[in-house]
Amino acid sequence: MGPFDRGLLLLYSLCISIILAVLVLMLAGWQPALELSREVFSPQQREVLYAVTAVLLIAGLRLIYASVKVRRPQSRTALVEDNPLGQVQVALTAIESLVSKVVANFPGVREVRPKVTQVPQGIAIKIKLVTAPSASIPELSQEIQQQVMDTVKNITGITTNNVQVLVDNISTAKPRVE
Repeated sequence: MGPFDRGLLLLYSLCISIILAVLVLMLAGWQPALELSREVFSPQQREVLYAVTAVLLIAGLRLIYASVKVRRPQSRTALVEDNPLGQVQVALTAIESLVSKVVANFPGVREVRPKVTQVPQGIAIKIKLVTAPSASIPELSQEIQQQVMDTVKNITGITTNNVQVLVDNISTAKPRVE
């Protein structure tokens, strides 16, 4: 549910709660509520009451639709091949794992966090790195981009149109090995 539906649900719940409370009082025989309803609502005011009831009905139907609407999860696979025998797909998490292994082998790379998304032309890869201070970031980034594009194309057959490298941090401490 989006923010619009949440706000609508709040207003709808408040209105329905007030109407039901007054209705319960009327059904319980509370005379002031019964007399007030006869005296307060003239024929023109009843038209307003009908309009409010129609709006509440429409809001209720909208909330029912929003609650039962099935949202399809975003595809987490990339299509490699579509042949007469069927489709071949690769999970995006598998590509992320492949990218992690490729980039971790570069000297000066301390940590890798890839994110792969599917785009109409293939896939896009965003790599967050933690590097050593001795690494030349422009050279390292260019080598990583080329190696990742080539490896993903050779192993999966998927075209990588965009490889973004973001150096998230430059680490001076060496990772501990236990």
